[in-house]
Amino acid sequence: MKKAFSLFELIVVMVVLGILAINAIPRLKRDTRGEAITHMLQVIRYTQDLALHDNKYSHNSSKWQRKFWRFEIRKCQDNGELHYNIGTDRNQNGYLSRNESAIDPSNGKFMFWPDNYSCSNKDPNTFRQVSSNIFIEEKFGINKVEFINCNSKSKENARTKFNYVSFDYYGRVYDSNRFSNAPDNYGLMQQDCQIKFYFKDNSIKPFTIIIPNESSYAYLQENPKL
Repeated sequence: MKKAFSLFELIVVMVVLGILAINAIPRLKRDTRGEAITHMLQVIRYTQDLALHDNKYSHNSSKWQRKFWRFEIRKCQDNGELHYNIGTDRNQNGYLSRNESAIDPSNGKFMFWPDNYSCSNKDPNTFRQVSSNIFIEEKFGINKVEFINCNSKSKENARTKFNYVSFDYYGRVYDSNRFSNAPDNYGLMQQDCQIKFYFKDNSIKPFTIIIPNESSYAYLQENPKL
């Protein structure tokens, strides 16, 4: 007949389980950087895909390029928290509104938050209609986004520090179209755009997404196959 476990055997089992648990904890730790990279690549490519399937060309309007689908980084005025918007400026006034924004395919909510709204105390009636995925500082700890070589010809971007890129119906990337008055493709990017993301946690390495001016297919600088 098998005897019951001795106190010593129970202690040994508890020690072994403790060691296994300690070794497993790092593996269960959230990969914030990896999640952020995957998400930002997806939303930039999603913006381009919306442009490819929505021809905004109109020879009857000198402002037609304002309607290109765009990805923009914004800050809330109350606390400077970063978020992004995706949309098309249908009324051609140079700014996006919620009714002009993209819908997040993961939850069916708007991908837009006005920068004059509070980020520290979000109005629940408005917030429940907005995708929480756009709040990248809150979600991933991204507190700075730098657009490099993305404003090669854009006096407007240089003046306002308004960080965005747009895509035309061929999927080509533009750096200036918010206040375009001439259908001359002036804002067509002439060099590769680099968008660099920084984290509050300095131990997390920044990452850079490249948007080539020719193919415009966004990729991670350190791993182009991603």
